[in-house]
Amino acid sequence: MQKYLNDITEDASKLVEELASYFFTPREIAVMIEIHPDDAIILMKIDDSAFYIAFQKGRLQSEMELRKSIIKLARAGSSPAQTMSLDLLNKSRAKMLDQ
Repeated sequence: MQKYLNDITEDASKLVEELASYFFTPREIAVMIEIHPDDAIILMKIDDSAFYIAFQKGRLQSEMELRKSIIKLARAGSSPAQTMSLDLLNKSRAKMLDQ
């Protein structure tokens, strides 16, 4: 049974955060927490919705862990990781200039 937007609980927010950390899309997460996928898309457009915040928190925490691993490998001399680190740096700079 699908829930309405206002039925998202704190437990559901924690699950959204966890699932987003595994890089599931908002639509996929909606199916797993039993809300309509279109509602998830609406919530992703509302910066202060619990769904959006939980999704971004989970995704960004995993991205941080990946970046940390890449940089650690780059510092240890891994050529592919060094290339990836430079790419991350350049993308980060570009994002900052766009904001």
